[in-house]
Amino acid sequence: MTSDELRKKFLGFFAERDHRIVQPAPLIPSDPTTLFTIAGMQQFVPAFRGEVPPPAPRVATCQKCLRIDDLEQVGRTPRHETFFEMLGNFSFGDYFKREAIAWAWQLVTKDLDIPADRLWITIYPKDDEARAIWRGDINLPDERIVPVEDNWWPTGGGLGPCGPDTEIIYDAGEQLGCAKPDCGPACDCNRWNEVWNLVFQQYNRVEDGSLADLPTQNIDTGMGLERLAMIIQGCSTIFDTDLFRPIMYYIAEMARAADGSFRYGANPQADEAARIISDHARAVTFMAADGVTPSNEGRGYVLRRLIRRSARLGRRLNLPTPFMSRICPVVVRHMGDAYPELTDRQDVVVKFVQAEEHRFDETLEQGSLLLERVIERVKSAGAATIPGETAFELYDTYGFPYELTVEIAAEHGLAVEEQQFLHAMEGQRERARAAAAQSFAYRGTEGYGAAAGTTEFCGYEELTVTATILHLIKDGKEVENARAGDKVEVILDYSPFYAEAGGQVGDTGLLDAEATRARVEDAHHPAEGVHALRVVVEQGELVRGEQVHASVDAERRHAITRAHTATHLLHHALRTVLGPHAVQSGSLVERDRLRFDFAHFAPLTPEEIRQVEDVVNRRVLDLCPVTATLVPMAEARKAGAIALFGEKYGDEVRMVGIGDFSTELCAGTHAPNTGAVGTFKLVAQSSIGAGLRRVEALTGLAALEHVRREEGALARSAELLRAAREDVPTRIETLQRELRDAQRRIESLQSRGAAAVADELVGKAQAVEDARVVAGRTVNLSAEALRNLADVVLERLGGGVVVLGTEADGKVLFVGEVSKDLTERGVHAGRLVGDVAKTAGGGGGGRPDFAQAGGRDPSKLDEALSTVADLVRRQLAGKE
Repeated sequence: MTSDELRKKFLGFFAERDHRIVQPAPLIPSDPTTLFTIAGMQQFVPAFRGEVPPPAPRVATCQKCLRIDDLEQVGRTPRHETFFEMLGNFSFGDYFKREAIAWAWQLVTKDLDIPADRLWITIYPKDDEARAIWRGDINLPDERIVPVEDNWWPTGGGLGPCGPDTEIIYDAGEQLGCAKPDCGPACDCNRWNEVWNLVFQQYNRVEDGSLADLPTQNIDTGMGLERLAMIIQGCSTIFDTDLFRPIMYYIAEMARAADGSFRYGANPQADEAARIISDHARAVTFMAADGVTPSNEGRGYVLRRLIRRSARLGRRLNLPTPFMSRICPVVVRHMGDAYPELTDRQDVVVKFVQAEEHRFDETLEQGSLLLERVIERVKSAGAATIPGETAFELYDTYGFPYELTVEIAAEHGLAVEEQQFLHAMEGQRERARAAAAQSFAYRGTEGYGAAAGTTEFCGYEELTVTATILHLIKDGKEVENARAGDKVEVILDYSPFYAEAGGQVGDTGLLDAEATRARVEDAHHPAEGVHALRVVVEQGELVRGEQVHASVDAERRHAITRAHTATHLLHHALRTVLGPHAVQSGSLVERDRLRFDFAHFAPLTPEEIRQVEDVVNRRVLDLCPVTATLVPMAEARKAGAIALFGEKYGDEVRMVGIGDFSTELCAGTHAPNTGAVGTFKLVAQSSIGAGLRRVEALTGLAALEHVRREEGALARSAELLRAAREDVPTRIETLQRELRDAQRRIESLQSRGAAAVADELVGKAQAVEDARVVAGRTVNLSAEALRNLADVVLERLGGGVVVLGTEADGKVLFVGEVSKDLTERGVHAGRLVGDVAKTAGGGGGGRPDFAQAGGRDPSKLDEALSTVADLVRRQLAGKE
């Protein structure tokens, strides 16, 4: 069977057994304590804990997952990978061990036709019930049921739902074993492959490490599609399956086109590089499609690391740069049918990855310069080895390959302290493993369980309703009433208040009854399926079970809807003006104000800003109708609806259409037509990360007020310049030209006096060893004038060291110059002025022959200059 057939076979099997097939969650989980979705059960944790209702009593999924705790094993073993697909079936108190085991055995041995005599079972040693089912119901002999202490999931004592598990293990053959006396189903060698893990979620591990019973006995299973395909397709590694084969083939073709030497199977190191690149290409494509962008922290750091790791390994195969961005479309073509978001976002994925590859090329260049300085220092000190910590810093901070450091060092007759480097690398791995161990440290949502799913939102149609108070929550606990001055969360049976979601802020308003008045400050979702109002009681008393009149601040809501509809128009305009890659990655919608994040790789030009504003405002003037309909997800995709990065959608979605040009999946509130937006004005733009831009805009009265402020500023400027408004730019240009002329005259006068000052400084030169050194203070010179003076002093000195300092605008400026004969002897201007500046509370650096630095404390200027002679002496002696 192909992998597509395996995926469909699994989901079809459980659909026939009344399981609801749930769409996979994004790789970015809703739980903020985890970096990535690492298991199929992760999206169902609140349901397992009884905090929210499950989507159905029985569920099955094919979940995209990412794990990086075994990164160093990827490509080196037959089955380790970063990105993978996890097939799973789940029961929320509906069925338990007997059904889960029976169905798993039937699917594996009958429907998938895996020989039963190749299968072994592991169980948790104390799980007598599971052993009895395998023995009595499945008729397996005792010797094929192996107790293993690690059969508990999740491992490592993580918080959250947990329980014993039983695993179906495939025996790939004795010839692949490790030959150890105790080699068996629990062994990690290549003979034994885990097929399916059935977890019996009975407990919840709490903060003190103890186990509490979950409200129901649940089933959570996971079967890796890649490992299953490896077995079914008779492959020796996952990289030989049809899930990887097209990617591996493309990599091989690129490598052969580069120099014709690559043949898969001929060189173990090259084969390993190809396998790692193919794995990382899948991970990178899925991460970028779910909204992860390269950065130096969190998820973005993982993405950047995988791209740069691949770029380094590509050197083994002589792959052309950039190449990862060329592999991503292969991943999309191969997996886009199963995961349509890949196809939808291919342009964005390719641009992000390509930009990061170019950035890494620049980083390599920077790393080369840093390594040159390291080599220079090591040689100057008479050493023969580059510290391993330095090599690791180049690798970890700048992405500079260790093997390249070794290669360049060898060219200079130097070695690298490998053990230090490996020790630093192991420290990094330990930190990664520690982070992975926290994967299930879920954010608590206790206190809301009874409220889950009880509120019906009516705010699309109504802004005032009569509702019943179902729950009052204070400090995380249910209370019966709340009096004047209390701050509580109120959960109604029927609510017109929009709870913050999708970037749109929550509504405000009032709850009132005959003698009661409470101000609603916000509406939010504290847990999945819970709709809560943050309330301050101003008068009287709120009582659970009583009715209140709930009214939304209508003026504020209308201003928010204007801004939200404007975000859709802006999205359309950006894609029209900049291209289809300019897709939304985030937003904030407030009262007549919006912030919009999107994929793009350069600031908007003034002309592009004008074009975007024109597109939006023309659509506003067209009075285009805005419609919202609930449709199945498949129908929304067929209609071309745009889904947002990283958002999780159910089987039925709300599709918002504007005219015939904009269709997006959106749960927010909107104006009835585009005319309600009023004026639209872009007011700011900025970069928020690699390949991500942010614009801010105003609508309605806020846009009008902005224009008035701008007009007021222009009028005041015209008054100060004594010019008409239309002449302000010309008048400013004239004043700037006059100012530049005056500055040039001042600098000319300063330069004329430089000769006299230079003669005075040369006359004060000191002898340090056999070098002449000038360290002097000048009066209030500009940076350029100070540099020119240093040139003149060094020329008149006939070679030596010159360090000059001056005070300007309450700060200190230093410049240093060193003649070539002294740089060759180890005197370094950059290190010299950097050390001098430290005395004045600053720092800086530069080239060996010229550098400049700054300081914050002018009172220390003379003291700083007094250190120059001793610093030069130490550099000549090789001590600095």
